[in-house]
Amino acid sequence: MKRLLLILLIGILFNSCIGLSSYNEIKYDNFYIKIDKQPDNIDSLLNIKGYYVQNMNNKDGTNYSSYFMLFADGSYVNQIYFDLDSMSKIKNISFGIYQGFYKLYGDTIKIQMIDRAYGLRASDFSEKWYKIVDRNTLKLIYFDEYDLTKYSLSTFFPLDIVPPFDCYLKKDKFFWKDEKDWKEYMKNRKK
Repeated sequence: MKRLLLILLIGILFNSCIGLSSYNEIKYDNFYIKIDKQPDNIDSLLNIKGYYVQNMNNKDGTNYSSYFMLFADGSYVNQIYFDLDSMSKIKNISFGIYQGFYKLYGDTIKIQMIDRAYGLRASDFSEKWYKIVDRNTLKLIYFDEYDLTKYSLSTFFPLDIVPPFDCYLKKDKFFWKDEKDWKEYMKNRKK
């Protein structure tokens, strides 16, 4: 029994280490978007004081809705779960495991995100590009190897109060353009 328990424990620890190295491989091999203290002023082109909804229609007839938010500091979060008191007031919110950063390139938003490892799952990287159609609408124009015809336009829904969000990736110096900005962020986090 002790031997079986030891083998199981070693297997769990080994799998956890695989997830961690996967995270490091993902960030070094894929991320080119860095946090910059000089924001893109995205709110001059697009509404960000709320959330976006994008629907996906599968061939089997099932539908799936994805909720995501863009923040003024360049952070991005997908798979948001919340309860609404009304269409513009969030009662409870839980930020999803897909977190990352975006950058504006003309009228295109490029998003890079990591699917946060949890349990026995390793991290995963994704990249999406959205074309800005208007202040309230985004069109998915690139999403890794996925079939874009399944995705609807992303529609904006305003919120009276935007909940605070602190992307867990910000703690990692790698994601910052300037090391001084990262140190300042970490110092302010401790307050």
